[in-house]
This record gives sequence, structure tokens and C-alpha cells, in this order.
Amino acid sequence: MEFALSEEQSLLRDSVRRFVADAHGLEQARALAETEAGFSRDHWASFAELGWLALMVPEADGGLGGSPEDAAIVMEELGRGLVAAPYLSTAVLGARLIAESELGRKAELLEQLIAGGLLIALACEESQARYDPARIKTTARRDPSGDYLISGRKIMVLDGASADAFVVSARLVHGDGSSGIGLFWLPADMPGLEIRRYRTIDGRRAADLGFDQLRLPGDAALADSTRSLALLAEALDQARLMLAAEAIGGMQAAIDLTAEYLRTRSQFGRTLSTFQVLTHRLSDMFVKLENSRSMLFRGLAMLNAPEQARAAAVSASMIAIIQAGEWVTGQAIQLHGGIGMADETAVGHYYKRLRAIGKTYGDLSWHMNRYLRLANENSAQGAA
Repeated sequence: MEFALSEEQSLLRDSVRRFVADAHGLEQARALAETEAGFSRDHWASFAELGWLALMVPEADGGLGGSPEDAAIVMEELGRGLVAAPYLSTAVLGARLIAESELGRKAELLEQLIAGGLLIALACEESQARYDPARIKTTARRDPSGDYLISGRKIMVLDGASADAFVVSARLVHGDGSSGIGLFWLPADMPGLEIRRYRTIDGRRAADLGFDQLRLPGDAALADSTRSLALLAEALDQARLMLAAEAIGGMQAAIDLTAEYLRTRSQFGRTLSTFQVLTHRLSDMFVKLENSRSMLFRGLAMLNAPEQARAAAVSASMIAIIQAGEWVTGQAIQLHGGIGMADETAVGHYYKRLRAIGKTYGDLSWHMNRYLRLANENSAQGAA
């Protein structure tokens, strides 16, 4: 893949960077975190006007037909500014799942998404699943009328507190007793849907869902059970790399803030930047960041590879970035001293956001286990 940005990508990066600089400083982020939604609806409308919500919608469906690299540029800049808008949930995950679905209302839903009038959240996590989309207990059964009856619970639905609709994964049980994973469109105002909203460690909003024999129309399935799991797995791997891009933006901002602090803060009559032990540590932070950026590029380059190669590459990228993110932002707090722990100082917010990213759609242990399992399988196949 080409690592240099194209002219169009440079313009995209600059437009997001200007938005962050002009409209979303730390004080704005802290104020929005105290609101019920946790983000600005006015900013979301601006996203629509600027075309960012259409970026990942195929051209055939009225969008811009952008690439994952384009979305990663947006996510990195949003990460720099601690922007809590549900861009990943709606404009990346939601857009992809709808665009590749068999929903009869697909065109209408994508039009609403592009205009900023539809927020979507993916509900695929369960308490026993440990990030595995196939290990779910939520069930869906089709009754004689053709409707689906869905029962179960979902946890940690990213951006679920403000969603207008959910894409819910469930084990679709057929009449002959066989089953497969299905994806279903579930409006947030559906009678019988229980939504428990809460705030996460990084000040964002999530939700848990509950449903018992909730009736969905027969056309609520996004795809049949033969392809839903593969569609979900591909979408989640892409989402993981988008979070990696956001993490890189957060690391870059933490390094920039720390470098500025060392240049301006004085101790013993000298600025901190004159102490080699501190500048060497800042250099180590930069090396971790650049290694993480390289791992993101590698992951993006492998998104269209066969399933096992893609999954291994994504987990390898996430292992490096999760470890680097916690270390870099932790060092940023240490180099700031006690003020780094204050809520009024940005580096602590970057640390919390990077910790949250490291637990979203797979934590460090899960990615290590997946990478080792795939590596062992590849070795066994090679030996055979």
C-alpha cells in the first residue's frame, strides 16, 4: 500500500484537524462529557455537511466510496481531539453492515445515515463471549407468522446510549434444530426492548440491552446465517483498526503536550527539556508511536487478505498498539508530574481513552491468544 497521503486524503486530514482545533478543545470535551448524550448533535450535523458520514458508504448507495485508510485518517484526527462522537459505530461499522445487508430499507437507512439523522450501534458483546462473536447465547427463532422472536442480553454496546437503532447478533435457531449466527435490525424505540445506559471510564456512553421474546418483523434480518458471522468478523476487524488509528492520534497528542510541557516548565532554574533523562524518555515515546503507526499500516494493508491472514495481522497490530498506548500515555502523565493526574490536564484523559480502546472488541489477552492460535494453525498446515 502507499504510505504517503494522496491530495484528497491530505485535504480530508486537514479538514478534520481544523474542526478539532476550532471546535473541540479539552474544555469542550469535558463539558460534552457531562451532557446526557456525551457528544454534540451540532457537531454531528457538521460531520454530515462536511461529507464525513458519507465517506464509507459505497458510491452505488449515494456515498463517497472511501477506503478504510480514509476512515483511519478521520479516526486519528478525532483521537487527537478526544472527540466522543459515535463516528466508528455509525459511519464505519453501521455504514458497512447496512451497505452489505439484504434489508429492504437499505437505501433509505443509508440516506438517513449520510444526512446525520440515524445513529447506529452494534450489539454483539455478551458476558460469557469474551469478544468472540460466535460464542453468544442470545437466540432468535422464526415463528409460523414469519416474524423473529429474539431473547437474550447484550453488554457494552458502544455508543448505544444515544443510538436510534441497533444491529444485534443472535443465534438463529432453525426448525430442524441447527443454528447459525444472524444479524438483526432493532429500532431503539421497539416495545419490549430494555436499555440500560451508563458512562464509561473515558466519559463516553454505552448501554446494555435486554429482550425476552421480542418480536421483530421477518424482514429485520441483515443477512442469512450462512454469511452473517463472516460479515460481522470482517466488520469487527476493520473497526479494531479504526480504534488503533484513534489510539495513534491520542498518543501523538499526548507526546505533543508533554514536549511542550518540558519546554516551558522550569525546575532548579532550568527548563525540564534540558534534562537528558527526560528528553530520552520522550524519544522512547516517539519510537513507540512510530512503531504503532507502522503496525497500523500493516493491518490496513491486510484487510483484504484471506480470513486467517487478516485476523492475525489485525491482532498483531492491536497487540503493539494497546501496549504502546498505555505506556506512552502513562509516561506522559509521569513527565507532567502531579498535574498530569488532574482532570483539567489533557494527558490523563488520553490515558483513560487509550485504556478504554484497549478493552474494545478485544483486549490484549484476547488478541495475543488469537494471534498465537492462528500462528500455530499456520505452522501445522505448513508442516503437513
